[in-house]
Amino acid sequence: MAVTDHQSCSPMARAHAVEQLAALTAATSAEMLAVVVSMDRGEDYRIDGSIDMAAWLVATLNLSITTAHAWVRVARALDELPHLRACFAAGELSWDQIAATTKFATPDTDQLLARHLPGCTAAQIEEMARERKKRTRRDAQLSHEERSLRWRKDHDRDGYRYSGFLPAAEAEIVNADLERRAEQAGRDPETGVWAPFSQRCADALVDVCRQDLDVDPGPDPALVVVHVDADVLDGIVEGNGSTTDGVQVPLDTVHRLLCDCPIEFHVEGPDGTCIGVGRKDRNPPRWLRRRIQRRDRGLCRFPGCGRRIRQIHHVAWWERDGGPTDSWNLCGLCWEHHHLVHEGGWTIKGNADEELTFVSPYGRTLTARPPPLLRETRQRIQDVTGLDLGRPDNS
Repeated sequence: MAVTDHQSCSPMARAHAVEQLAALTAATSAEMLAVVVSMDRGEDYRIDGSIDMAAWLVATLNLSITTAHAWVRVARALDELPHLRACFAAGELSWDQIAATTKFATPDTDQLLARHLPGCTAAQIEEMARERKKRTRRDAQLSHEERSLRWRKDHDRDGYRYSGFLPAAEAEIVNADLERRAEQAGRDPETGVWAPFSQRCADALVDVCRQDLDVDPGPDPALVVVHVDADVLDGIVEGNGSTTDGVQVPLDTVHRLLCDCPIEFHVEGPDGTCIGVGRKDRNPPRWLRRRIQRRDRGLCRFPGCGRRIRQIHHVAWWERDGGPTDSWNLCGLCWEHHHLVHEGGWTIKGNADEELTFVSPYGRTLTARPPPLLRETRQRIQDVTGLDLGRPDNS
């Protein structure tokens, strides 16, 4: 298909094309890395006067030395990881996923990781690699010695620019307080929209310096009371929720608040009688939140996101579908994607302890797995190139 022909395709067709080309790229990359490791083992690079395989790749393919070393490292690792290599060749793992995986995978864990990791995002696998990298006492001492905070005048913008570094333990304290304050900020009162998270963090930093933290030490946002008619909540009639002050709250926002905000909610009948009161029943306890954070590596589960978790979401909604507050029904989402799931019309299916599928309002599904190379595409490539792109089970 010519490049100009892509413009006449539907968005879904273009997305499918990119998905299959990415899977094909993974398949051909796996074959290329197999050749690279064979050349490396036979020291073929010496024929061209190179000192090692990475140098040959730089000279021959005009790669950066960093990329060349990464290719050689991954090629050597995959030579001992047949199951993970098969996943890569089948397009079930992207380059970024396999590059991070080979930093900690071993022949003993090869088969187990090949089953588990296709359901993880590249960001989650990179976090696993960081966790498994052995840290020494000297590493901790260096981090402590490198702590810093600097600022300089920006004359063009009439302000200051800040930069610095904190060791992980100290940084978590700062991050937790800034994130809490940023979440409390709410929508811009003039525009009615959420300011970017980075802007809200900047405002939070100013707030930290303006107030003594002892004045506001609580770990949770202030209590919000939302009133909603039972028929509205059940979708029988159209309507909104409202705060104690009479401010109207869209129903999608009510569902999101009921999902994971420290609120008190009143469900009322037609005559105004309160027929149900819940106080934070659906909020996961701290130990469960810590487990969710650990399981999700602190990262939003929406495919391709990689932002930090801001809220814990019930896959089967707690207030509407009776979804339990159990780890399999809870997933971490960033602010933006939590809004997308509620106000944006997206849905989530699956077991959060295993793998989730995100479904758009238009029916398009996303998972953490890159779309695999289809059987018919694989066969066409094999017929044309003669490459064996099949998996060991010939699937």
